[in-house]
Amino acid sequence: MLEDLDLPELVYSKDKSAFENGLSHGEQYKDAIRDLANIRRDLMLRKNPALKTSISPLAKEQLLATKAFCPDSALELEGIAKGANLSIEDIIILNNYTDFRDITLPDEGCTSIYSSLSGSSVSGQTWDMHESAKNFLCVIKEEDKVVFSLVGCLGLMGVNKHGLFIGVNNINTTDAKVGIVWPALVRHALQVNSLDSMRSLITRAEVTSGHNYLISDKSQGEHWEITPSVKGLVSKASLNDKKTIFHTNHCLNKDVIAIEDSASISSTTHARFEICNKYENQINDVTSMEAFLKSHENHPKSICSHYNSGVQDPSMTCGGAVFDSATMKLKLWKGCEEFDSNYKDRTYNLGEL
Repeated sequence: MLEDLDLPELVYSKDKSAFENGLSHGEQYKDAIRDLANIRRDLMLRKNPALKTSISPLAKEQLLATKAFCPDSALELEGIAKGANLSIEDIIILNNYTDFRDITLPDEGCTSIYSSLSGSSVSGQTWDMHESAKNFLCVIKEEDKVVFSLVGCLGLMGVNKHGLFIGVNNINTTDAKVGIVWPALVRHALQVNSLDSMRSLITRAEVTSGHNYLISDKSQGEHWEITPSVKGLVSKASLNDKKTIFHTNHCLNKDVIAIEDSASISSTTHARFEICNKYENQINDVTSMEAFLKSHENHPKSICSHYNSGVQDPSMTCGGAVFDSATMKLKLWKGCEEFDSNYKDRTYNLGEL
């Protein structure tokens, strides 16, 4: 077992450029970033050995696409690479390894939920990944946002000072192509100050492969399935609707279903979706949402997933988050509170940024 970083907080300075903050990030956690990059390269090539000769050109193309769409994110990636004394190829793989063209890795799952039942806008998700990722989780704190991430990565989900939340869970589609690295889209989306702007950003982004994006503000939430060729609204809810909407890892929008790669669907997605269906009317505030995301009904194929089926689909819940826009409080956690001895959480008040 590699060293547990214990959910460190990386504080980015407003007085430094994106490259300089990335450089500090890379220097501070160079050994861990190298370990994670090696693990992810190995996982990718184990799944598709034929990809070995095309990794470098694909990584360069993804970097160029990212530079064109969100230059600061690309500069931060270059800073991380330099600070960690790794190639930019290594850092692109670390950030985007499930999204390389001609490869499908169903081990990144996740359950994302939005609820307005209590009259407050509450959002949350689990992060289901290869279990090796858990010890590398971190928090990136900037002057206007807090981002849940992995060392060496731009971000998995986050919230900004305007109360805008963005979360991501994986879907598998057949239309993958070279595009931006999706963690760059997460970070870039947190630069805006309205849900309309966030929606516009994610629906025009030239992405590499399919993901579901949960976006929300203080009055509404939306699930969008975004692929290179289709941008489809799945569900939405407002404070007036007073309901819960959720997503696991199979496609729900009819146009996206048409291009779904059924052979690569997460083996736990339907079981988790049924649990969401069963309890949707009981997820009515941030406390019940957190409890639900940490729950173990139908273990090991539970919302807090402990299902490790080996090489084909080795997915486990490595962490999670909940955000209540009424209080502006974000809680992030690493591991499983019930079964892990190294569980840790952090709470942030975005209203104080």
